[in-house]
Amino acid sequence: MDNFKAKEKVFALLLMRFKVTPKDSLEITNQWFNNYPDKDWLFLETCLRNHLVRLENNQLINLYEERIIKIVNDLRGNKGLEIKDRKYRLTTYPLCFIGSEAVKWMEKNYIISKSEAITLGQELMDLKIIHHVTDDHNFKNDYLFYRFYLDE
Repeated sequence: MDNFKAKEKVFALLLMRFKVTPKDSLEITNQWFNNYPDKDWLFLETCLRNHLVRLENNQLINLYEERIIKIVNDLRGNKGLEIKDRKYRLTTYPLCFIGSEAVKWMEKNYIISKSEAITLGQELMDLKIIHHVTDDHNFKNDYLFYRFYLDE
């Protein structure tokens, strides 16, 4: 996606989610880019889509440290995890991913060990970004289903 389309989506998301006027949207985004000059429209659009920023006093505030924001955006991106409806026994669990696939993905994409990937998955659980679909497990390198809270 080019920057122009991402820019359009940012303004649409600000309007829909926060009921911000076009004039205020310009001011809000200009201020955000002053605070994060190394970021682009696509990054901001992804942060808004993934609920990683909030609006407070007409200012976008990151909800998490930049490292966590990058991980969530990566996991949910086009080259991220396969998030889909999955069946186990007679139950369908919507919009979830498999823990062991997430571990493999993190190992490959971040060049980290299996234990570091598990720790990172648990950190996402502790931050209430993801959870086990029935809330019965911590993050494990196993065939268990996990979901992003924003997909609830």
